[in-house]
Amino acid sequence: MFTSIVVALKENQPHEPLLELARKAARSPARLHLVTLVRVGTEDDEIQRLRRTERSLEQQAEALTTEGYETSWEASIVAVSAAVDLVRIAATRESDLMVIGLAKRTRVGKALMGSDAQRILLSAECPVLVRQLHGM
Repeated sequence: MFTSIVVALKENQPHEPLLELARKAARSPARLHLVTLVRVGTEDDEIQRLRRTERSLEQQAEALTTEGYETSWEASIVAVSAAVDLVRIAATRESDLMVIGLAKRTRVGKALMGSDAQRILLSAECPVLVRQLHGM
């Protein structure tokens, strides 16, 4: 069982399957750190999207706190790449587990764009628990 878990949540993917996985892996009292990385520019609608993401994370963190977890959250703008940023966040927080979701992509899409999940799996210092999210 793990005591410090980073849960990487994507904006437009279901969050509950990843939160449930983190709950199952957590040993009480566990620290759960919810992270969403957002790609934004200076457009008003993008800034509003970041604010909506922050409100959503805050609400989820509050719900987990009422369940007895020590919870924190952050909505960060992607600095280098999502994979590099998430690995850095997990290392900075001294996490002993990272929970991430996999979105379904075609082979061509993976070849052209790479895979953040693959980069995380290869470079994270802690174990990574992966949950398939397509079809949810």
